Amino acid sequence: MNSRLMNKKIWFLILLEVAILSLFYFLVIRPQQIELRGVRIEVQEKETLYVKLSVLSRLIDELRQEKASIGESIDHFLKVRERSERDLVVPASLTDIFRESKVEVISIRPVPEKVEGTLLISSWDISILADYNQLGHFISRLERSIDFNRIDSLSISSQGSSAEYRAQLVISRISLLKKEQDK
Repeated sequence: MNSRLMNKKIWFLILLEVAILSLFYFLVIRPQQIELRGVRIEVQEKETLYVKLSVLSRLIDELRQEKASIGESIDHFLKVRERSERDLVVPASLTDIFRESKVEVISIRPVPEKVEGTLLISSWDISILADYNQLGHFISRLERSIDFNRIDSLSISSQGSSAEYRAQLVISRISLLKKEQDK
């Protein structure tokens, strides 16, 4: 009987230990496993987000580099185009005077050519921005040029509190017309 009683006590203790271990598992370990899985999923999501953000960051850097190179290309194209258009409309000697005088050209607009007898009068309406010395040098250089014979009109206005002046002038170049019969 002793052995039976002992077996019953052992089985009871085994059942009690199983119950305690089950409770410990379900009350302590299982919630921690669930929380650990949640943390693992959150970490994986953040790692995925980090990878996506790093790829996006590299893409943004590449796009910025492309934008910069496109911007440089466009600037170069516009400068070449502006230079070629200006050379078509404005003689090179006039652009040299602008460059030498260091004036900022705001606008140049050709005025329709006029024919007076055997003379061809080519005119340009020009707006420039310059300080007093640059403006004086520009007008002096323009008057001494062999290509430009006259300044048809000139108006100068100050630009507020700055030391720069805006000059609006019409200049003309007079040249002889070639006769068709002299060929």
